Amino acid sequence: MDRRRKWSIGIAALIIAAALGAAGCGNSKGNGDEGSVSSASTNGGQAGQSGQSGQSGQASQAASAESPKPDAELRKVKDAKGETEIPAKPQRIVDISGASEELALLGFKPIGTANQDSLKPGEMPAYLKEYVADAQIVGNYASGEANLERIAALEPDLIVSSAMFDKVYEQLSKIAPVFVIEDDPLSFAGWRNRLVQLGAALGEEAKAAEWQKAYDDKAKAIGERIKAEAGEDNFAVVVAFPNNLSVFSGTGLGDMLYGDLGLPRSPGIPAEGWGETISLEGLTKIDADRIFLQFAEGTDAELEDSVVWRSLKAVRDGRVYKLPNEDYYDMTFSPIGKERLLDKIAELALAAP
Repeated sequence: MDRRRKWSIGIAALIIAAALGAAGCGNSKGNGDEGSVSSASTNGGQAGQSGQSGQSGQASQAASAESPKPDAELRKVKDAKGETEIPAKPQRIVDISGASEELALLGFKPIGTANQDSLKPGEMPAYLKEYVADAQIVGNYASGEANLERIAALEPDLIVSSAMFDKVYEQLSKIAPVFVIEDDPLSFAGWRNRLVQLGAALGEEAKAAEWQKAYDDKAKAIGERIKAEAGEDNFAVVVAFPNNLSVFSGTGLGDMLYGDLGLPRSPGIPAEGWGETISLEGLTKIDADRIFLQFAEGTDAELEDSVVWRSLKAVRDGRVYKLPNEDYYDMTFSPIGKERLLDKIAELALAAP
């Protein structure tokens, strides 16, 4: 039997078990539920709490009517686990892989997501709500947490997963066909790979290629404008959290500046740096011409009170571009966020000091 066809046999049993668990817990949030990787309070307890027990019961009653049928139109695709079959035209996708933005760009709005705001657990990033406003939070893709009860209650016809959820792959397969993205979920820089894979699997290769080209063209144009204005100036990305300073290069905003926009990296910054911790004194050795400062609330004021910080060339020249983490941190790691952030980067870097 195909490894993914198990869902057609086991879905009713799993949803009934979820309904019984919800009934037994009353209005609890599902802490410690068997078959749930984590509690609902950790994985979006703020989403979908109202009537959750009723949802599970309704899911059991509707399983045969709403769930994909074994004879539904399927397509064979390759994923991280080999060859599998998924619906040719999925309508109810639950994404726990972190690729909700990529799905939205391809025209598929997930009904469940594990894309949580890294600074506001239990919430989606604000900018993502514009694209998947109705999606329920069912987990956290970065920590590998998933609420199986909530996923089952949504009655998906496709689940997009990653290696972070291998431990519950069999349980997920009993709910719906599972497509496992071939990607390092913790690289936080693989959006291009995810977009291409999902485009191929869902028959939207052209749309994936078109969006990437549009992004690259926009980034190149903005990069050329900045370089024309900045001359030979180099750039550093400094991220400030309480009691921690780091420089980014190979991912996040660093990947955008040095990779997408083609701006020169300040000497002394590692080419593949992923949040490399640095001291204020260490910044003096880099002494960038221009600094993009991502900062947690209050940390910018602490830096500005420092004699060492004020001695930096970029600070003296008025070429520090500030991006509050609360608004922009998550945007630096994903396609929709990056595309929107390009305009902000241009606004800051091209403004007169």
